[in-house]
Amino acid sequence: MTLPALEMAGITKTFPGVLALDEVDFDCRPGEVHAICGENGAGKSTLMKILGGSYRPDGGEIRIRGQSADFAHPQQAKAAGISIVHQELSLLPYRSVAENIFVGREPSRRGVLDRREMRRRSMELLQRLGAGIDPDRQVSTLSIAGQQLVEIAKALLLDAQILVMDEPTAALDERDAQALLQLVRGLRSEGVSIIYISHRMPEIMALADRITVLKDGRRIWTKSREDADIGAIIRAMVGRDLKDFYPSPPAGKPGHSLLSVEQGGNTFLRGIDLDLRAGEIIGVAGLEDSGKASLAQAIIGDEPLTAGTIRLGGGPQAITSPRRATSRGIGYLPGDRKREGLLLRQSVRDNALLTLRSMSNFFTRPESGAFSRDRIDEVLRVTDVRAADFGQAVDSLSGGNQQKVIIARWLARQSNILVFVEPTRGIDIAAKAAIYEAMRSFANSGRGIIVVSSDMPELIGISDRILVMHQGRIAGELPRGASEEAVMAMSLGIDIRQKQEALT
Repeated sequence: MTLPALEMAGITKTFPGVLALDEVDFDCRPGEVHAICGENGAGKSTLMKILGGSYRPDGGEIRIRGQSADFAHPQQAKAAGISIVHQELSLLPYRSVAENIFVGREPSRRGVLDRREMRRRSMELLQRLGAGIDPDRQVSTLSIAGQQLVEIAKALLLDAQILVMDEPTAALDERDAQALLQLVRGLRSEGVSIIYISHRMPEIMALADRITVLKDGRRIWTKSREDADIGAIIRAMVGRDLKDFYPSPPAGKPGHSLLSVEQGGNTFLRGIDLDLRAGEIIGVAGLEDSGKASLAQAIIGDEPLTAGTIRLGGGPQAITSPRRATSRGIGYLPGDRKREGLLLRQSVRDNALLTLRSMSNFFTRPESGAFSRDRIDEVLRVTDVRAADFGQAVDSLSGGNQQKVIIARWLARQSNILVFVEPTRGIDIAAKAAIYEAMRSFANSGRGIIVVSSDMPELIGISDRILVMHQGRIAGELPRGASEEAVMAMSLGIDIRQKQEALT
C-alpha cells in the first residue's frame, strides 16, 4: 500500500490558557485533495502552521513519506516539499509581481540578478492560473483577487509535493475561482497532495476526496466525500443546519428612497441607474472586472462619479470623497478589512470609535456623548463582538469579530446606508450567520445596505434583489432567490430571458 505523503499523529498544541489542538490525527495521500473544515478557532490554522514550521507542536509526530520530520523553521518545511498559500496575504506591495513571486528565490546569471528569467517564469505561472497579470506591475495596484493569484503563483514556484491552500478562492469571482479549481484538479492528477481549507461548501464537495472536520481543537471525523454531505459537515462544525444561516426576508415592503443614482458614470462605469430603499439589502454581482467594485467605490466617493446624479433622501448630493460620504450617512466595509478598514494595533474600542472622532483627536480619551466609553461598548455588545476586553488590540480577534467591529463603527455613527464589499470573506459559517443577522436587523430598522460579493450563495441568500454588473454597466436585475445560473448568465452578458424564450 502506498505510504501517505503526510501523516500528523497525535498533534497537540497549547497556548497560554488555551488548548488549541488536542491529539489531532491527519493524513494526506499522494494525488489526493483532503479538505479541512471548521469554524474560526477550530484549530485549522494552528495545525497548518505546525506543518509549515511556524509553530512547534507540544506533542505528536509529523511524518513525510514515512520519514519523521521536525520543522523548526518554515524554510525547513519548504525544503521538505511543503508549500502553503496563506489566507492572509504576505506580499510586498511596492515591488513588482515577478519580484514577489521570486522573493528569496531570485535567479541569477554570472552573479547578476536575472530579471528576464524572473519575468518569463512568472508569466508561465500566471498563465497556468489563467491570470492575465503583467509580471512588471506593482502589486499594490492589483485587486485583492489579483494579489491572491500572485500568492498562489509563489507557492507553485516551489513545485511542492504537499500544497496547503487556505481559503484560496475567498477573494475570487466565479470565473477565477473555477480556473483555480481546475488547476487544483490538474495538480492532483500530477500526484500532488493538496490540503484544502475553505468555508465554501460547494467547492469542497466538488474537489475533495476526503473531508476532515475540526472543532475546538479536536478532530470530529474524517470521511470520504461520498459519505458526507453539506448538512452533515455543517452540523459537525457548529451543531445546526444550513437552513438556519440566512435570515428571514423582511415582513413588509421597502420604504422611501434612501439613495438613488441616475445615469451615473466615471472612467469605469457607464449609465448606472439604481435605487436603494429603506429596509432593503441590494446585492451586486459580477465578474472581477465587471465594475462591481468600482460601483461601491463611486458610492462612497473614492472613485467619484463624473456624470449623472446621486440623490440621498430625494435631494441631489455631490459625493466627492469618503469623508463627504461619511458625513452624509454612508458607511463602508471594505473588501480588505486589515489594510483598509482597521488600525490593527489599536484597541477594539478605538477602532469602533474611528469615524466618530477626527484624526486630530483620535487618541484623546472618550468621556461623554458620542465618545462615551459605555455607549461604544454597548454598541459592540449589541453587534456581538466577542472579545475578552474591548481594550485589547483588534488584530487579536478572529476575522468575523473584526468585521463586526467595523459594523459597530457605523452603527455608532447612526449611518443610514452601508456599502459592504465581500462582508464574509474568509469567515467561518457561524460568524457569517451572525453578520447576516446584523445586516438584516440594520435594514429592518429602516436603513439600507448595498452588498458587493463574489460569493453567489451569499448574495442569493441575503439580498432582496440582485443587480448584475457587466462591462461597467448594470446588465440587469434579478429578484430575491434567483438561481445561480441566472446570475452567472447575466454576469457573462447573456440575457437569460432571451435564452429561455429561444428554448420555448
